[in-house]
Amino acid sequence: MDNNGKMKKGIIESLIVISIMVMYAVYGIHFLPSLMIFIPLPFIILGIRNHIYNNIFSIIIASLIIQLLLGSSYGASLVLLFAPLSVAINYCIKHKKKSMETILISTAVFILSFLLIISLGERVSDFNFTAQIEDFLSQSINMQIEIFKELGVSNDDLARLSESLEDQNRTIMVRIPSLLIIISFLISYINIFFSSFVLRKMGYGYVPEQRFSRFRLPNNIIPGIGIMFLAAFIMKSLEVQYHGALLLNLTFLVSFIFIVQGLAVIDFLLIRLKMKSVFRFLILALNIFILPTSTIPFFIGVIDSIFDLRKLRMQKS
Repeated sequence: MDNNGKMKKGIIESLIVISIMVMYAVYGIHFLPSLMIFIPLPFIILGIRNHIYNNIFSIIIASLIIQLLLGSSYGASLVLLFAPLSVAINYCIKHKKKSMETILISTAVFILSFLLIISLGERVSDFNFTAQIEDFLSQSINMQIEIFKELGVSNDDLARLSESLEDQNRTIMVRIPSLLIIISFLISYINIFFSSFVLRKMGYGYVPEQRFSRFRLPNNIIPGIGIMFLAAFIMKSLEVQYHGALLLNLTFLVSFIFIVQGLAVIDFLLIRLKMKSVFRFLILALNIFILPTSTIPFFIGVIDSIFDLRKLRMQKS
């Protein structure tokens, strides 16, 4: 195909993606807002099939049209939040970055994009992210208390319940930094996984296969975590401000990453047992949503990080 043919192909595909994503975003915002996390996906595929500039221009144009249709700041928010993520994943895939490197880069880019939106929102308007979260959690407590009132729960029990819920909310507020990292990781990984899957189906064999069963943390993760905890305890001994919040976030984040690796090991073993995808998904879901069982993948993840149960390091060497 000559240059003119490639240019026409890129323009046509860009127009198709823009049209589809405008409709997807306009209706999705009102009916299925959680599906907005997939917005980068078609633009990543578009950028790989043509050029990264097609990705950038298409998502900007789509966002401007969305802003005109909705008459609000949704379009600008979509550009600031998802365009950098889309471009980062596009760049990493195009330049054949390693899986973990792609995940780390895209997660960092999404976090920075989110913080930029929060910062701009606070400067342009009266928006306060922390206050909004606190208000949402407070309303959640009130709703739960009202439900228990209607069920006839005594005032003493309601007081204890309210105190317990307020303690939980305070913990959530302290954990906001680690929650932001975790959410950014999940959104990035979902888009990397599905874009790689679709591109390989389209015949782009050089795109690395993102199999969850082969997910693993860097080899030096254990010493790195040890150094971070040591630094946190030194800060505690020196009575540095916010050392408690730092330690809580670090513990929560470390628990999460080892649980993810543990789930990957379980998925790996289930594949070896030739278990069907539906049953694998159910087993992994049970380990995620049933709290006592989440300790199992945590310890499996720690053991795998030390002893390489799946022998993935040997395969890399």
